[in-house]
Amino acid sequence: MNIETVDLNAPVPDHVRPESVVDFDLYGDRRWVETGDMHAGLWKLGQEKGWGIFWTPHNGGHWLINDYELLFDAVRQPELFSNQKMTLPPMPEEPLLLPLGLDPPAHGAFRLPLMKAFAPNVIRAMERDIRNFAAELIDGIARDGRCEFVRAIGVPMPVMIFMKLMGMPLDRLDEFREWVLDMSSNDNERRADSYVKCHALMAELIGERQAERGDDLISQLIDADVGGRSLTFDELQAYCMLLFAAGLDTVANSLAFGVNYLAGDARLQNELRASPETIPVAVEEFLRRFGITNPPRTATRDFNFGGVDIKKGERVVMMTPAANLDPKIFPDPMRFDLDRENKVHVTFHSGPHRCVGSHLARLELRVFYGEWFKRMPNIRHDPDDPVV
Repeated sequence: MNIETVDLNAPVPDHVRPESVVDFDLYGDRRWVETGDMHAGLWKLGQEKGWGIFWTPHNGGHWLINDYELLFDAVRQPELFSNQKMTLPPMPEEPLLLPLGLDPPAHGAFRLPLMKAFAPNVIRAMERDIRNFAAELIDGIARDGRCEFVRAIGVPMPVMIFMKLMGMPLDRLDEFREWVLDMSSNDNERRADSYVKCHALMAELIGERQAERGDDLISQLIDADVGGRSLTFDELQAYCMLLFAAGLDTVANSLAFGVNYLAGDARLQNELRASPETIPVAVEEFLRRFGITNPPRTATRDFNFGGVDIKKGERVVMMTPAANLDPKIFPDPMRFDLDRENKVHVTFHSGPHRCVGSHLARLELRVFYGEWFKRMPNIRHDPDDPVV
């Protein structure tokens, strides 16, 4: 891929009004440091600027939406907010991710194979194996009395489940995690290098499955029908790129944020252990309170949205974790509330690009917390090893 230097502190365009400008860096905002917490930093941004749509000069310059209703509206208008260019800072050569990188109507046909692979009945059939694996990991740390959660459970549980689903070599977990973290970098060279490595891996796996099918998702995609034809090799690569990025990162982050919060709330731990039937409710509140992804979109033309003028080609970041903290929708949003009436969060997004893996993610989270509270006493943070 071609690499070019992107101005990380771009000048503010003339059409952006001064009151719409905010000093916000998606990859390392000062509020993360000031609050010591990503979501508290997003809350602080809202307290400073309100909830709406704003322009930041960081990372090449882009719009960001932290208002729930505006975001909910935007993601349902792919004719204005396109998925075809989604990197931030913009890369001169965008990697194709299927079906995420397509807009309707083409998106629908390419989404269908994944909808079948991640259908609720398919995911329910995985529950016993997921439960056994979660129990094995938890029992493995319980006797030690302490652990570094992300390394011990937060990453291996969902990531190895997904690697098995894809038919990927399990002994390369640590290596693959490095690649996926590089994909989330604002360094275009690191990102491009990770895409090259992932392409090479997936080419090898696809070739093996083309020669001999296995009981895995890559084999299913090879045999999938999209609009009356089979997928091309490049299209299979594009599916695998998306699955790699999503499967090796998102649920791991959700588990990390959730357990980090639990470690500071003994009352909630006691309540969930005593009433395990409330765990599905708790999972939804964890998902709302600790949203994860901030997917960019690209404006397809000049238009006015949310009271600002957006120009064709400008990036617009859908800040779902911040929208889940919009006080107009979620009263006292920083409070973890099992009795919260409105639980319609946007962590899995909305509209045509709603997360196709949401059933698997929810199952993994419900199973993990269920097994955790069966097997573990109350936990707390290690005062000698601060959370970062």
